[in-house]
Amino acid sequence: MSDLELLFLVIAVLYGWECACWLRVGSVGFLTWFGRHWRMASPGTLLGNQQGGFIFAPPLPPLGSILVCRPIPFSASVRGVAPAFDAGVSPSPTSAFTRWEDIRKIEVLGKKVKVNGRPFLSAASPPGAFEVAGQLQALQKLPPEKRRDAIDDLLRASLDSKFIQERWDDFSLRSAPLKLLTNAVFVHLFIFAPLLIWRAGLQRCWLGLLVGLLALTTSTAISFRRLHKTFYPEAEDDRFTHFLLILLSPATTSRARDTLTRPLFERFHPLAIAKVFCAENSFRGFARRALLDLRHPGRATAAVNDPTAQSAEQEARDAWLRALEKFLRKSGLDEKELTRPPAPNDESCRSYCPRCETQFTTLEGVCADCGGVALRVFERTAPNAVRPEAAGKKGGNDKPRRSR
Repeated sequence: MSDLELLFLVIAVLYGWECACWLRVGSVGFLTWFGRHWRMASPGTLLGNQQGGFIFAPPLPPLGSILVCRPIPFSASVRGVAPAFDAGVSPSPTSAFTRWEDIRKIEVLGKKVKVNGRPFLSAASPPGAFEVAGQLQALQKLPPEKRRDAIDDLLRASLDSKFIQERWDDFSLRSAPLKLLTNAVFVHLFIFAPLLIWRAGLQRCWLGLLVGLLALTTSTAISFRRLHKTFYPEAEDDRFTHFLLILLSPATTSRARDTLTRPLFERFHPLAIAKVFCAENSFRGFARRALLDLRHPGRATAAVNDPTAQSAEQEARDAWLRALEKFLRKSGLDEKELTRPPAPNDESCRSYCPRCETQFTTLEGVCADCGGVALRVFERTAPNAVRPEAAGKKGGNDKPRRSR
């Protein structure tokens, strides 16, 4: 392999890395190639671990779009606040529960939000961290009698599908020149340059190729900086870092638009994103999963035995449930119909987990995968029971395997 071939191989590997996006457990990615059909992507175990996994943006022109979002990453109540449990959409108490009156300082360091100088939670991006810090500061300053309504307003705002559509339309219009530039960089780097070198030789065309690449990367970096300042005005350090990377790394330049789209809807609930971008059946399936997670929460291993923290967690979950049910009714869905019990796989299945819908041959017990959620007995006479999309494997013991 020649030095030139090795150089292009290194650039290709770097570009592949730029297409990768790390998602924490509890986050959801939304991907599209041509902008018409979107699909949801969750962290996988093949390229990940128990904390998250990689998803990949469309690698070829027109390069597509990628969005990343998760439910609000903290559980807020009138009494205090705690980081949300990353294993699902339902909040759970953790040892970091803090009463509002004990909060003296809230600050942002990169993706981390610190409370009283100690790490409190980690957002998916620096702009997302600034958003979370602003929400916490606003709630902390309110008197207790006004805090409950403010929390309800915050949850409703995270489900505002109309605002999501308007923001996406605005971003798409403003970022159209940047999209053309990033595609031009890809074509120049991986198609035009190799062909020209093959036909004319490197010595005859290297200067022109270099000047063209510098012009494209500089234009892309300037366009990126302007858009970043428009949509994420507080994240100055993040903007400067990415501006330099885009200016100096052509592989990064091609994916500059992804850096803007990933945190664009980070503060919105994934269900609201699915309502705007995904097909109806995908939206319904995700809505069912979200309701089941909230109504039958898994027990967090980090839960504390603090009655105040437990009461605050229950209050936060109830607020989320009210907000989601109202959102689904507004979207034309009946939550009772949406969460009807599954039908048994066969005559040997006698109970099921109401959270993950794994089925069992025993009448009593708990689902270990969900942290001890009590099983429910099938009502054999229930008419028109719906089958789950993916039922768990049945077994004669209390160690179910979660359906995949």
